[in-house]
Amino acid sequence: MNQQESFKQIDEFKRGMQDLIVDTTSVSFVDGVNGRLYYRGINIAELAAHATFEETAWLLLSGKLPTKSKLEGFQWGLRNMSRTQEKVLRIIEEMPQLSPPLLVLQTGLAALACIDRSEDYLEEENYIEKVMRIIAQSPVVLSAAYRHYLGVPLLEPRSDLSFVENFIYMLFGKIPTKNQTRCMEIALIIQMDHGFNSSTFTARSVASTLTNFYSATSAAVGALSGSLHGGASELVVEMLNNAKNSNDIEKYTRDLLKSGSKIMGMGHRVYKTIDPRAIIFRDLLSQLTNKDEKDSDLKLLTRIELEARKYFEEKMMPVFANVDFWSGAVYKKLGIHPILYPSLFAAARMVGWCAHILELRQNNKLYRPSSKYVGEINVPYIPLDQRSY
Repeated sequence: MNQQESFKQIDEFKRGMQDLIVDTTSVSFVDGVNGRLYYRGINIAELAAHATFEETAWLLLSGKLPTKSKLEGFQWGLRNMSRTQEKVLRIIEEMPQLSPPLLVLQTGLAALACIDRSEDYLEEENYIEKVMRIIAQSPVVLSAAYRHYLGVPLLEPRSDLSFVENFIYMLFGKIPTKNQTRCMEIALIIQMDHGFNSSTFTARSVASTLTNFYSATSAAVGALSGSLHGGASELVVEMLNNAKNSNDIEKYTRDLLKSGSKIMGMGHRVYKTIDPRAIIFRDLLSQLTNKDEKDSDLKLLTRIELEARKYFEEKMMPVFANVDFWSGAVYKKLGIHPILYPSLFAAARMVGWCAHILELRQNNKLYRPSSKYVGEINVPYIPLDQRSY
């Protein structure tokens, strides 16, 4: 093949890999046309209505819902693996106090990779134990990072609490109510997985090299930390606060759009209708909102959403709310500081990342995409003393 032919072999490409199929999966299916999301074939709405965090996690990891004995064993395993190494906690306490918890989690996972060296990544029977340890450790690291951020003492997990109860307890130092627990549980369930998003693709790409599970999930956290992926819910709350200072919400929304700015939490690369997770989060916010509350976040976000949709419909560009539009307001109702919102996303998505890594291990192939070169060729080398640019 000559040089000209080699340049012609990749004429078609899609920036950002839009609509490009790079692998197969049975973990989750995003039906963007009809606005549905399925975990292992089960509609996310059913899981949000009936399942626990542990049930849903087992479903994604193993491919089917657990029996009672398997569920009890899984719950016991998560509790038993939730005590983080003292060395990792010391690393967290040595971080600058205002370090974002999500970046601390990325560091914590990398540290755990250095500490947990007793693994053989080619032994399939060790996989589920390894991912359970990562899932169990993540909320402990995040809660420690959050409390360090707030400048308050770190808390150890309790053996008498469920996964979600423990997470909330370690964040706030109080055992949550059943309603608080269930709201957080649903929030984590509906964010566990979502097709080949950027962080999941990162996890799979890194894992395809046969590196350890900690490195793959740490890389995924790094991808999630970007503002185009995991930070939108935090920005929605900031937008909401600005809107409250406006005398006219509809005008505020219109002016924002006319200026070329985005309405955070509106629009999605995959969904052509409303994000099904947004519907569930909106219902959660409704449950947490006092009906007599004047200018509640629920009312204000509803007005912003309606005005934004009207604006885009006038331009024949239908745009709908996504999961981030409502999630931040739910976390705010639960008393959580915005700095932690992306980390809650990570605590949930950790399950999905691990499920994808397990799936990839069953028939691994190194991810090695091609690129289209657009630079010059045969550029002469110019000696240092002759360079005038």
